[in-house]
Amino acid sequence: MTNNLTILLLLISSLLKAQRDVKVFKEDFDGDGNIEELVVNSYLGEVDFALLTYDDGLKKCTLNIRPQKKHPSLINTVPLCNDLLLPKYKRITQFVDSIIFNSPASKSLDPTLGWVLDVYSSKKKLKNHPYFTSYARFKPKIKKTHYESPTPHRLLVKGKLVKKINKMHEKCDTTTKSWITFDANKLTKARQITEFNLEPVWPQFIDSISSMSINKTGHSVYLEKDTAHQIIFVSDGVLFQNLQKLEWESIQEVQPYKNYFLILTHPYPAIENKLFLVDYKKGYVFEFRNDVLMDFENYYYNIESFEIMEDELFLFIRESPQFNEIKEKSIPFILIKESIKTVDEKQVTEAGTKN
Repeated sequence: MTNNLTILLLLISSLLKAQRDVKVFKEDFDGDGNIEELVVNSYLGEVDFALLTYDDGLKKCTLNIRPQKKHPSLINTVPLCNDLLLPKYKRITQFVDSIIFNSPASKSLDPTLGWVLDVYSSKKKLKNHPYFTSYARFKPKIKKTHYESPTPHRLLVKGKLVKKINKMHEKCDTTTKSWITFDANKLTKARQITEFNLEPVWPQFIDSISSMSINKTGHSVYLEKDTAHQIIFVSDGVLFQNLQKLEWESIQEVQPYKNYFLILTHPYPAIENKLFLVDYKKGYVFEFRNDVLMDFENYYYNIESFEIMEDELFLFIRESPQFNEIKEKSIPFILIKESIKTVDEKQVTEAGTKN
């Protein structure tokens, strides 16, 4: 029995080691005559963290590359050691970047990533609001080109924004700059849950208003008119906890209402949906309170769909996707619109205080 247990433990240990990989690079990365060392630790084929030793062995920098695992996110943040930002270490930094990153660096801001960063920088929780649990601002940017699916890239971000993102992603928030990587492929590779389509076809046309078309990818919604487009919503697990897997589509339903769009997301096969109200002209995104939308007391946790009829928001809810019985719930839209004014006033007050 003891021998069998020993064999089992050795087998488990060997399997764990097989999942991990360590690569060591020892050379003069910058040509100054001193040997630097870079130890790259990978897990299941993905770079986990790296340890750099430089300045003739006097300095060390640990780079936390692994994404946080609590909630899936389209972005990842890699805090940089402030020392490596100095010009004299530029060649070392370039070598390290070439080893640990697959995505290219970019100085231009992609509209989808721009929307995400705007919301990260501005999202605020609301206390005791009758309908919303949070709100955020984004810049309503209209890009005068047809929509093209973005490609993975990374952006060097600094200041208060990177500190806030690092904190939300449970990374070091004392650095002055961090790489933000954008996993843009997930927008067009997510499985189409609503269509039960194993071979996704993105982007997908939803509807049109006059000459403007409404379209979605696996995790975003955009408007297109003539040769211009605007990103109006992007799902993100850290921001909204509305992604269960990046491989699964998160946009369930989109409907226009005057200057607003209502967007229902579903982290399938989780039970709880999220509903958002987007003012695409002013650049607001409001997150509805789930206890307002659903009927927790009677165990109705899932929104099957919704409709907007005669200024009334109708919600069709049920216990879970497996239950057939559907219950109808309605909210007068005039009350929702009136409640938005209190958020506007709060924003003006905050801006006035800062000035």
